[in-house]
Order: sequence, then C-alpha cells, then structure tokens
Amino acid sequence: MNNPSKTQTPNKAPRPAQPATAAKPRPAGPAGGPSGKTGGGSGKKVDWIKTFKRLSRLAGFFIVPTFTLYSLFTGKKKRGLKHHFGQVPEVRKKTGQKLVWLHALSLGEVNAAVPVLKKIHEVRPNVLLVVSVTTDSGYDAAQRLMPFVHQIMFHPLDSWTFVNRALDRIQPDLFVLVDTGFWPGMLLALKERGIFSMIFNGRISEKSQARYKKFPRLVKPMLESFTLICMQTERGRTTMQQLGAPLPKIRIVGETKFDGVEPVPDSERQRIRDRLKIPPKNLVFVAGSTHEGEEEILMHAFQRIRRKYPLLTMVLAPRKIERSREIGEMLKKNKVNFVYRSRLGRKAKPSNSVVVLDTLGELAKVYSIADVTFVGSSLVAPGGGHNLLEPVSQGKCVIHGPYVENVQKIASELKHAGLAFIAPDAQGIASTVMRLLGKNTDRSKFISAAGGYIQSQRGTATEIAKYIVTLTSK
Repeated sequence: MNNPSKTQTPNKAPRPAQPATAAKPRPAGPAGGPSGKTGGGSGKKVDWIKTFKRLSRLAGFFIVPTFTLYSLFTGKKKRGLKHHFGQVPEVRKKTGQKLVWLHALSLGEVNAAVPVLKKIHEVRPNVLLVVSVTTDSGYDAAQRLMPFVHQIMFHPLDSWTFVNRALDRIQPDLFVLVDTGFWPGMLLALKERGIFSMIFNGRISEKSQARYKKFPRLVKPMLESFTLICMQTERGRTTMQQLGAPLPKIRIVGETKFDGVEPVPDSERQRIRDRLKIPPKNLVFVAGSTHEGEEEILMHAFQRIRRKYPLLTMVLAPRKIERSREIGEMLKKNKVNFVYRSRLGRKAKPSNSVVVLDTLGELAKVYSIADVTFVGSSLVAPGGGHNLLEPVSQGKCVIHGPYVENVQKIASELKHAGLAFIAPDAQGIASTVMRLLGKNTDRSKFISAAGGYIQSQRGTATEIAKYIVTLTSK
C-alpha cells in the first residue's frame, strides 16, 4: 500500500501473512501462564488471574438481579437484556467453517469496522461474521450498515461466567477488538481456550494508560494474550509495549475510518436541506456529537454569529439523542427558537434558527449541507474528541475544542492541511465561524484539500482485512 503519510517502521509487516507466524496461544493453565503465578517480590506470590476469576464469578450472582432491576426501572439496556448475561443467540457452523467475532463498542467503532468487514465478506463470503456492541446507537448502526453479517448482538458483561457462556454459544476462531477498551475476562477466557485475538484501530489515552499501570499483574498477561495488536500511531505502540505487550506482536497500521467515508451527491444534499426545512438563502452551521455543557457554549456562539449573519441555521446534534429534550429546554430558557428534527413533517414551516437533530443515523450526511462544522466532546474537559473525518469527507472544514486526545493524530494532520481550527470557547467559535463565512475565505478550497487528505490515508481497511483472513486460515 502506497501511503507516504503513514508512519513507516521496521516492525510494520510488509506482507499480510506475517501475523500468522505468531505462535498460537497455549492454554497453559487457568492463570494463562506457565505457572499461573504473576506476583513478584519475596514471600508468597499472589495469583492475580485466579483472584480475578473468582471475584468475577462471584460478581455474576449479584449482577444478574441488580442489572435486571436497573434495566426495568430505568428503561436502559432493555434491548438484548439476556445477551449481557452471555445468553446470546447460538451460532451453528458448518464443518470447517470459520467464524470471526468482532466487538465494536459504540457508533464510532461500528463505523470503523464496516469497511473491514465488507472487505472480508467480499474475499471470504463463507466466513461467518458476528458483531457485538455495547450501546443502543452502536446496535442501530450495525443493523443499518452491516446487512451482510451473520449476527448482531450485545456484548456480555465481563463476568467469567457470562463470557464463557457466550463463547460456548458463538465458538469463534478469532476475536477482534476495535479501538481498545479491554475486557480482561473475555481476553483471558480466549487465551485459555486457545482462540486467536487481535486489535485494530488501537489507541490508549493518557488517562487509560495511567489506570492500566495500577494493575500490571493483570494487564500484562491480558496484553500478552493478543495474537496481533494493530495501533494507529507510534505513541500507541510505545504505550502498549510499556504496559507489557510483546513488541513483535505490535504493528502501526493506521485508521480504517478513512475507507468508510464517501461524499454525499449534490442531489441528495438538496433533499437533506428540504427535509430539515432550511430556507434556500440560509447559511448552515452543523455542530455534531456534542456533550453536556457544550450545547450552551454553542448557543452563545450562535447568538453572536447571528448578529452578523441573521440568515444562519444551526443544526445541533447531541451525541446522545436522549439528551435532546434537556437541550430544547435550555434553548427555550434562553429564548432561542428551535425545532426538533423528529417533528419536521412535510407540512412543517422552514426553520430559520436551530434544528435539534434528535434522530439516529443522519448526522454524517447532514454535514454535507454545512458551510461550517463543529465536532464535540472537545470543549469541556476531559473531552477526548469524536470523528473529525465525517465533516471533512464532505469537503468541509471543521472546528473543535482543545480536548481531542482520542483523535489527536488526525486533528493535527487536519490542522496542518488547513482543514481544522481550534476554538476554546463561545467567543472563539463565533469569531472562527464568522471568519470562515466571510468574503475573504474561499470555502471551495476545502473540497480539494479534504479530498486529497482522505485519499492519501485510504487502504488500512484492506490491510486489516488481510490480517484477519490470514489468522482465520490457520
């Protein structure tokens, strides 16, 4: 793959077949090591793995009634409730048939997994693909974007009893984790059964790194259990190595989300404007994936911008749509006219103020009608950032706050390419938006810059798919 912008390292596999040379993990004992003893120092050693398993089994007895009552009283986690306890639908494989179980935590991880699974389905249609998620938004996205997979389910809670029950029902040949967010019970159970496991799009925040360092005797064997670890950056590889992952198992491969984004056609863009009832002459500011505290900052910025650009509509899309009503109350309290997207029927009047996007699955395409965009989870600490590629893939520049640790590499590259701008507060957002809307800014230049950047980063999904196919061929 010719991609000069990606980090080249001596340890990056030049051929997809390389990871298959890694020795298959041995079920060496209940603790996952030769002796099961991972403690150090003088005196009696503590078997942290056995301790974890015992506590995990015990916790399972309390989790089932507690989690069930929580679900019944709050209405949360009701979908696929039994899945959380390992009672997932059983999969029946044909003789010799391979099965890949991929876990994508939420919406972002599902989007990253789609191009990889499509490639696998294209080249190995006989391989069964099972996808697990944790959130409702991830489940809905998987149902919408992955019609070709065999099964979509909720990931079991990380009790030793639950994960082993799920493994008995799925019987995967390979477990694939998108992004990170480790599940020690699952990973240790996979190792005990001798099942391959791998990560792609791997990254670890400084906060997570500090947390993992507190439990080295549990984290190190967990990382050693992986057959292959595909990280996004050099920093990620260094962090994994420091936490105990064997260096020969780590690759720097990049980000698969570049392979899953496509520009929306002009004809569809007009239909999106029509559905949102945005007047033809209005400019559009789309603020997506916002978190608590950010909407009020954006509202104040919007009020400032409207003094100069009264014909401006803001589309406000919270990351969690269940927060839409509280956002509406906040706007109402500040006397800002707004309408919920879900109430925009055919007879609705054009909106000249704020549209609260309280629906799932529309944001990625709504970015295409924007003149300026903002991506949330970046204004209020600790933040972390969300998918900056969605607006950029539509030829748009993007504004974000200072807290983007989870997407720092892409944020830095976009800033260098003149496609991303940092604004720390309402005043900064307002001034940046007004500058970008001004006559001295040629917004058409962002289209070519964005297209060039996206194209230069494509190819990772194909590389990851080859790794997965190789591992399932063993």
